[in-house]
Amino acid sequence: MKKITEKIDLKEIEKKTWRSTLEDGILDIYFGILVLGIGMGMTLSHVLPNPFDIFIPFIFIGIGLAFFLTAKKFITQTRLGVVKFGFKRKGRKRKTLIALSVNFIIMLILFLIRFTNPELSLEFPGYLDGLILGLLFITAPVCFAAYFLKYPRFYFTGLLVGVSFFLSDLFSIFIPEPFDTLIVFGLLSGIIIIMGIVFLIKFLRKYPLSKEEMA
Repeated sequence: MKKITEKIDLKEIEKKTWRSTLEDGILDIYFGILVLGIGMGMTLSHVLPNPFDIFIPFIFIGIGLAFFLTAKKFITQTRLGVVKFGFKRKGRKRKTLIALSVNFIIMLILFLIRFTNPELSLEFPGYLDGLILGLLFITAPVCFAAYFLKYPRFYFTGLLVGVSFFLSDLFSIFIPEPFDTLIVFGLLSGIIIIMGIVFLIKFLRKYPLSKEEMA
């Protein structure tokens, strides 16, 4: 009975620790930076000559990744330490990474087909094109990641980003290009980043550094 109780306690401790590592809002801010990068890339494609506009999203990916790794090391790890999770938890992360990688490849192929050979691309009536593609190739995989990572906030984030292209199409009715894209992606990325900052502030208040750690 004692051994069973210990196993249950260890599983519960691992769950709480895993939730704590996601409490800091850093992943939300990182994702918001990526969304902003996509919007900036699409906006500047009307201004910058090819192929320079292609590099804009990758610049934001680099900025976001640098922020994520630095913040995790100097904010999260200094408060929670370096945590090693069990095989099952690592398996979930591995499955999520594989699924997202496959989805990214499929999405990349579809967008390449759409821009290089529009005749072969998927066509939907009205503004459903952006909505269906966004829900299928952004919302669905992000929600899949949220399920496996046990990260409920990502359901909302996935839905928000999934409708971004649809909203951009709607905004284009009364706002000229490329400002429609800039406004939509700016607002959505701003919401995600602000949400991340709010959780980061809560995390800093919940896990303050001691005087010895600050010295």
